[in-house]
Amino acid sequence: MSKRAAALLCLGLSSACAHYRVQAPGAAGASATEPQGEVLWSLGWGLVQERPRVDNCQGQALAEVTQSTNVGFALIGVLTLGLAMPQRVEWRCAKAQPTPGDLGVR
Repeated sequence: MSKRAAALLCLGLSSACAHYRVQAPGAAGASATEPQGEVLWSLGWGLVQERPRVDNCQGQALAEVTQSTNVGFALIGVLTLGLAMPQRVEWRCAKAQPTPGDLGVR
Protein backbone atom coordinates (compact mmCIF):
# COMPACT_ATOMS: atom_id res chain seq x y z
CA MET A 1 0.00 0.00 0.00
CA SER A 2 1.40 3.37 -0.93
CA LYS A 3 1.94 6.13 1.59
CA ARG A 4 -0.71 8.20 -0.10
CA ALA A 5 -3.33 5.44 0.12
CA ALA A 6 -2.43 4.80 3.77
CA ALA A 7 -2.75 8.50 4.57
CA LEU A 8 -6.14 8.70 2.84
CA LEU A 9 -7.34 5.60 4.69
CA CYS A 10 -6.27 7.06 8.05
CA LEU A 11 -7.89 10.37 7.20
CA GLY A 12 -11.11 8.68 6.16
CA LEU A 13 -11.31 6.52 9.28
CA SER A 14 -10.55 9.32 11.72
CA SER A 15 -12.53 12.18 10.24
CA ALA A 16 -16.03 11.02 11.13
CA CYS A 17 -15.68 10.86 14.91
CA ALA A 18 -17.20 13.73 16.87
CA HIS A 19 -18.14 14.27 20.51
CA TYR A 20 -20.14 17.17 21.95
CA ARG A 21 -20.52 17.57 25.71
CA VAL A 22 -22.69 19.98 27.66
CA GLN A 23 -22.09 20.21 31.40
CA ALA A 24 -23.80 22.39 33.98
CA PRO A 25 -21.42 24.92 35.58
CA GLY A 26 -20.23 24.75 39.18
CA ALA A 27 -21.67 22.34 41.72
CA ALA A 28 -24.66 21.62 39.48
CA GLY A 29 -22.29 19.88 37.07
CA ALA A 30 -21.15 17.36 39.68
CA SER A 31 -22.67 14.10 38.59
CA ALA A 32 -24.10 11.58 41.01
CA THR A 33 -24.58 8.69 38.60
CA GLU A 34 -22.56 6.68 36.15
CA PRO A 35 -23.21 7.55 32.51
CA GLN A 36 -26.31 6.01 30.95
CA GLY A 37 -26.94 6.14 27.24
CA GLU A 38 -28.44 4.77 24.09
CA VAL A 39 -28.22 5.03 20.32
CA LEU A 40 -30.92 7.32 18.93
CA TRP A 41 -32.03 7.53 15.31
CA SER A 42 -33.10 10.56 13.31
CA LEU A 43 -35.09 9.54 10.24
CA GLY A 44 -36.28 11.39 7.16
CA TRP A 45 -33.72 14.20 7.43
CA GLY A 46 -34.76 14.92 11.01
CA LEU A 47 -38.53 14.80 10.55
CA VAL A 48 -38.77 11.78 12.89
CA GLN A 49 -36.52 11.80 15.95
CA GLU A 50 -36.25 9.39 18.84
CA ARG A 51 -36.23 10.89 22.31
CA PRO A 52 -33.95 9.44 24.98
CA ARG A 53 -35.61 7.65 27.88
CA VAL A 54 -34.02 9.29 30.92
CA ASP A 55 -35.65 7.33 33.71
CA ASN A 56 -32.71 6.89 36.06
CA CYS A 57 -32.54 10.47 37.41
CA GLN A 58 -35.60 10.11 39.69
CA GLY A 59 -36.65 13.74 39.38
CA GLN A 60 -33.15 15.22 39.54
CA ALA A 61 -31.68 17.46 36.87
CA LEU A 62 -29.13 16.39 34.28
CA ALA A 63 -25.52 17.26 35.12
CA GLU A 64 -23.97 16.34 31.77
CA VAL A 65 -25.08 15.27 28.29
CA THR A 66 -22.71 13.90 25.63
CA GLN A 67 -23.57 13.29 21.97
CA SER A 68 -21.17 11.34 19.80
CA THR A 69 -20.91 9.82 16.37
CA ASN A 70 -18.41 7.49 14.74
CA VAL A 71 -17.30 6.22 11.35
CA GLY A 72 -20.02 3.56 11.17
CA PHE A 73 -22.78 6.04 12.01
CA ALA A 74 -21.43 8.48 9.41
CA LEU A 75 -21.31 5.71 6.82
CA ILE A 76 -24.97 4.86 7.49
CA GLY A 77 -25.84 8.53 6.96
CA VAL A 78 -23.93 8.70 3.69
CA LEU A 79 -25.30 5.42 2.33
CA THR A 80 -28.90 6.45 3.09
CA LEU A 81 -28.35 10.02 1.81
CA GLY A 82 -29.21 11.33 5.25
CA LEU A 83 -32.49 9.43 5.59
CA ALA A 84 -31.17 7.57 8.66
CA MET A 85 -28.71 9.19 11.07
CA PRO A 86 -27.80 7.33 14.26
CA GLN A 87 -25.96 8.97 17.16
CA ARG A 88 -25.02 7.93 20.68
CA VAL A 89 -26.35 10.08 23.52
CA GLU A 90 -25.13 9.65 27.12
CA TRP A 91 -26.17 11.51 30.26
CA ARG A 92 -25.33 11.76 33.93
CA CYS A 93 -27.77 12.83 36.60
CA ALA A 94 -27.01 15.69 38.98
CA LYS A 95 -26.60 15.23 42.71
CA ALA A 96 -29.72 15.73 44.78
CA GLN A 97 -30.11 19.31 45.96
CA PRO A 98 -30.88 19.75 49.66
CA THR A 99 -34.35 21.04 50.36
CA PRO A 100 -34.56 24.29 52.31
CA GLY A 101 -36.02 24.05 55.77
CA ASP A 102 -35.99 25.48 59.27
CA LEU A 103 -32.82 25.35 61.30
CA GLY A 104 -34.63 25.06 64.59
CA VAL A 105 -35.81 28.68 64.78
CA ARG A 106 -38.47 29.04 67.44
